[in-house]
Amino acid sequence: MDDPISKLPKYVFRRANGSYRYKRNVPKALREVIPKATVYRQLGDSYDEAIRRLPVVHAEVEALFDEERSTPNSVRAKSIVRERLGEWHAEVFAEGVVDPEWDVTDDFRELAMELQGSTPPEVVRQVGSARLSPEPMTLHKVLSDYYTYKCDNNVEDKALKTRIERIRKDLVIALGKNRVEWTPLADITRADANTFRDYLLNRMAPNSVVRTVGVIKAAMNHVIIENDLEQRNVFQRIKIKGAGASKDDRLPMTDNQLEMLLPEYKGNPTAYALLVSLADTGARLAEVVGLEAQDLDLATGCLHIRHNSLRRLKTKTSTRSIPLSPRATECLRQQQVGLSDTDPLFPAYARPRGSDAASAMLMKRLRTQITDKKVTIHSLRHRMKDKLRNTGCPEAISLAILGHSTNTVAANYGSGYALEVMREHLVKVWEE
Repeated sequence: MDDPISKLPKYVFRRANGSYRYKRNVPKALREVIPKATVYRQLGDSYDEAIRRLPVVHAEVEALFDEERSTPNSVRAKSIVRERLGEWHAEVFAEGVVDPEWDVTDDFRELAMELQGSTPPEVVRQVGSARLSPEPMTLHKVLSDYYTYKCDNNVEDKALKTRIERIRKDLVIALGKNRVEWTPLADITRADANTFRDYLLNRMAPNSVVRTVGVIKAAMNHVIIENDLEQRNVFQRIKIKGAGASKDDRLPMTDNQLEMLLPEYKGNPTAYALLVSLADTGARLAEVVGLEAQDLDLATGCLHIRHNSLRRLKTKTSTRSIPLSPRATECLRQQQVGLSDTDPLFPAYARPRGSDAASAMLMKRLRTQITDKKVTIHSLRHRMKDKLRNTGCPEAISLAILGHSTNTVAANYGSGYALEVMREHLVKVWEE
């Protein structure tokens, strides 16, 4: 039997006294910030103890190296100034208010001379010039800044945070940590964007890739505009083969299928109210699930789809008022009884990912009657689109009812179509 001690793992060696030690050379690029050529860690007195502790120690050293790699030069510079010259120097240094004529500039120059050879040149340059240089914009910072911008009143958006973290991880896998966290945005190329696209296409559908890339594209546009950067958005107009809407992606629900479903939902007032509201308005499920009591306007017989404390809206044009059919009005009126203005109309689903839970509940009932995988609850929205078209509703009014963008500047002026104009066309759908 081979002696395990003769085949020690990488970075492990046995000392003369019989104990085990972890030995790791510091990468050359980090030797200016880690003042030693080799890092040592004690692993234990026995082979078993050393093998048990090795993964933990290795992870600690890797984390140390990663931290030093990722620490911005500006952070190092300010930290050194604070440690060696004091808080006042650190503050004027960070604020960039050190006048070249001040005597205090000699303090920075002398400190820079002391740091020569033991500190990264860029840190020395910043200290010597008494000017803190801002860190370059990176893909990592792009996503962070975009998340901060999208959070209303600094309230954490868990769903968006999770999505952006997933995108950040995918970027690191596709491009490498250095490219994502430390490479200036100006050095990110179209080839990088295409590499990311190709990585995503290996594990998700083309339309899902479009949505994922769309987040980065929006984040890049935000940062470029807000920071007045003179560069193009390399994620703009990326070609994604196989993406795009297809008439076979999801089928509209037929009148016969809807009639077949109604008895299955009537036993549950919430399920029935949701089904009827979706069928008679063509609204998105998340829009209906996220209604507050005050969004149901019984006086005018309509729903006000608008941003509230329960959920965001998909697009700017999603904000609208939709006339209600008599049966939808009655179902929602019953849901509204006893509620104050800001109470959720569907409290069971007024929570993060509540629309997903509502969808699962509705789909469970739908599948007892309809087995075609191309027919889902969202098919009710397709149904409304088709029925509006088939009853002669003008496209612009159909878009207004469904909350779709017309992609024209002129469409953003005014307050939209009157409720009675929309009701006139919806009545034809309800009475068919």
